[in-house]
Amino acid sequence: MKARILLALALLFCFGCTSQDTKQLSQQERDQIKTEVKAALDDIVVKLDNLDAEGALQHYSPELVHVADGSQNDYQTYKKGWIDVNNSAASWKLVPIHEEIMVLTKNLAITTWVGKMEYVAKSGDKTTTDPQAYTDLFKKIDGQWKVIYEHASAGGEVTEKAGEK
Repeated sequence: MKARILLALALLFCFGCTSQDTKQLSQQERDQIKTEVKAALDDIVVKLDNLDAEGALQHYSPELVHVADGSQNDYQTYKKGWIDVNNSAASWKLVPIHEEIMVLTKNLAITTWVGKMEYVAKSGDKTTTDPQAYTDLFKKIDGQWKVIYEHASAGGEVTEKAGEK
């Protein structure tokens, strides 16, 4: 509940205090921001698919707030989780179904990523999460787009144990 209130206040602040900023952006500026943010988002997916959590985490701010499964985590907890997952994985695949980028200001954008996640553990167990969704708030920090807030949610998760069909 606290996380939802925090998200609502952040979005209210972003939309309420920055509506003039987005009106001042030309279509060309908005398109450029979307291109830059999409490049960062795509790089996160590629790096995670290549089991390169450290590389993907370069697109996250140390000020990150991450919310999933009813809990809120900071950057260090989030980082440890991704590194632990990568160390236990034989393979990882994110399959995008829908992506959307909304420019809020010249330094803020929200992305929505919905897709399927396929994870194979070194044990051979395979877990498929379909759908998997992420909402990220990107902020331009020192010339780079970084995730400062992420909310993850998942639909059905199915695990097939190694040797079972």
